[in-house]
Amino acid sequence: MLKWLTGGVIGSVENIAKEWIDTDKEKAEAKAIMVKTLDPNGLMRRQISLTVSRLYSIYILLALVLLLLQAFDLTPTIIKDGVEYKAVDNAIVTIKELFTPITTLFGAVVTASFGVNGINSYKK
Repeated sequence: MLKWLTGGVIGSVENIAKEWIDTDKEKAEAKAIMVKTLDPNGLMRRQISLTVSRLYSIYILLALVLLLLQAFDLTPTIIKDGVEYKAVDNAIVTIKELFTPITTLFGAVVTASFGVNGINSYKK
């Protein structure tokens, strides 16, 4: 009778408690398993990271070219309604305004990719 109380009932309560407790580690493992199921060898994740990195490089190069054109005053001037406009000024303003959002999104995508890679490497 004592074995039934100490082993059976307490063991059952312990098993139920383990099932009901939801820890952050379990959530992280579940997310890693889901990502691994969707992309088992990581090819899609690497392709997304590579594409995002290439697009970010193009953005940085275009910004550099526009800033160099403006710095050396090599931009053509457009006269519209008697007012002179520098052709590159609007583009530079837009590039400056988009810097923070584009850089943040680039960082998020690449960090997520490396995070999943780290979890997968750690599990092995």
